[in-house]
Amino acid sequence: MSLQSQSFKGDQKLEAAAVSDPGHIMMGAIGGHVSKIQRGLMQLDSAVISSLELGEAQYGISTANAVLAYKQKRNIINRSYQTQADNIVGKMTMTTIDNEIFIKESADPDFIFLSDRQKEIVKADWRRSKQMLDVALRRLQIVANTTSFGDLLVTPRTLALYDTKLKILNVFHINTFTSDDFPIPPGVLETLRHRFRGMTVMPEPSNSPVDSINFSILFRNFTQLRWSLEQKVRKEFYTQSTFKGEPLGYYAAFVDATNPADSTIRITRRYFDEVIVPTMDNRAVTLAHERAHTVFLANGHPGTGDQPFCVAPHMGDPNVHNADQALANPYCYEWLIYSLQPDYDPGRFKGPECGT
Repeated sequence: MSLQSQSFKGDQKLEAAAVSDPGHIMMGAIGGHVSKIQRGLMQLDSAVISSLELGEAQYGISTANAVLAYKQKRNIINRSYQTQADNIVGKMTMTTIDNEIFIKESADPDFIFLSDRQKEIVKADWRRSKQMLDVALRRLQIVANTTSFGDLLVTPRTLALYDTKLKILNVFHINTFTSDDFPIPPGVLETLRHRFRGMTVMPEPSNSPVDSINFSILFRNFTQLRWSLEQKVRKEFYTQSTFKGEPLGYYAAFVDATNPADSTIRITRRYFDEVIVPTMDNRAVTLAHERAHTVFLANGHPGTGDQPFCVAPHMGDPNVHNADQALANPYCYEWLIYSLQPDYDPGRFKGPECGT
């Protein structure tokens, strides 16, 4: 009988382990099939497996101990030749793990290899990502002079208006200032100079139709990104240190940029590390970032490379030089979403190491 869980079915080595004695999986094995066993044990029993074995997908001592503990807990013993459980994944073990994971998947089919606790965290982060995008869209509507229904909006010259326009300019290199924005109310100007350190003069009004076109694209993209979070998206816990032969570095989450048809968001152990990703908002914008890859078919990060460090979100990355780069860079969407939140603190990014 073939395996039935999404997590395991179709993997030739796991399928063989479920039906054939020579297909048993044991210490010394290496590969993606081992990683799936490791993640299955972590999902079902919170198994503790060494970072080295997880990263390299090695069936080492800690993996073997986790297998043994799993089998002892369920009394999985082949009575025809055994009196106690061993640390090998054979037919009985493979079938049992598959059945248990299939039950988990039936309850939440969009979550693969995530433990119950991890699943609840990601669900909460997904909801928060929607909320943050809603806030960002309302701020963009102020600049667009439209309501959420597309009606004309008379926009007062408030701090929120100028703050949003400056962040759009810094992050996306799109100038939305018009002659109607000037003169800036004195109190607003003073606050802006405090928030955007180093800014001595305000930008000139744009007279370029390219800016108008690029802002329309930006507004459309944010709307599209928000509604993409209403779609069913597979989220998978991933523990290996490489993907398709490429190192993952410090990624907390990633998608398969080489395969646009695969919208799966792969969540690494770093996603749940409060040092690397310290807050719910950080995790939430990470999810929006990964959706941007898939929704906009953006298979890279133009201008910034894969892992920009110490960027003050409201200032953007100095290595992004134009709107074309920014509109194709998921980091830029992440930074603008984050910096438009009402509790965003630009002072957190003070210091020469962060460019403010």
